[in-house]
Amino acid sequence: MAAGEAFRQDQLDRLNHARLLAERQTGIGFHVRVGAVSGDPKAAADRILGEIADGQPAAVLILVSPGQRFVRIATTPAARRRIPDVAASLATLAMTSSFAVGDLVGGLVSGLRQLADAAGPPSESPRPGVSRPGAVQPGLA
Repeated sequence: MAAGEAFRQDQLDRLNHARLLAERQTGIGFHVRVGAVSGDPKAAADRILGEIADGQPAAVLILVSPGQRFVRIATTPAARRRIPDVAASLATLAMTSSFAVGDLVGGLVSGLRQLADAAGPPSESPRPGVSRPGAVQPGLA
C-alpha cells in the first residue's frame, strides 16, 4: 500500500477482526492508527493513546506512518506491566519486516497477535493464600 492510499473494506475487516481477537484474548484495548503525524513520533503516540484510551486502564496503540517510515507502540501503565518492552520490540520488528515487502495489513495483524500473545489472558485476582502457577502477581514485572 502506497502512502496516501486508503484501506479496502476487506483489509479493514481483517484488521478489525485481529484487533477484536486481541482484545478478547487479553482484556486490553488495542488501537491502530495509520497516517502522518506532526512532531515527535513518541510524543504523538503518547498523546493519541491518552485521547483514545480515555477510561481504559489497559490500552495499546500501534501508530504507523508509512510516509514518515516509523512505527511506535504506546502502552498505558497497566498494559506495560503485561507487555514487556522486549515483546513490543519483537512485534515492531515483525511488523516492519512485513511493511518492507509492502504488506501493511499483514504486518499490523502480526503485530496485534504478537502483542496479545505477550500479554496473555487477563489475570484473575487469586484468593488470599492461593497461588496459581504461571499467574502474574500484582507488583511483579
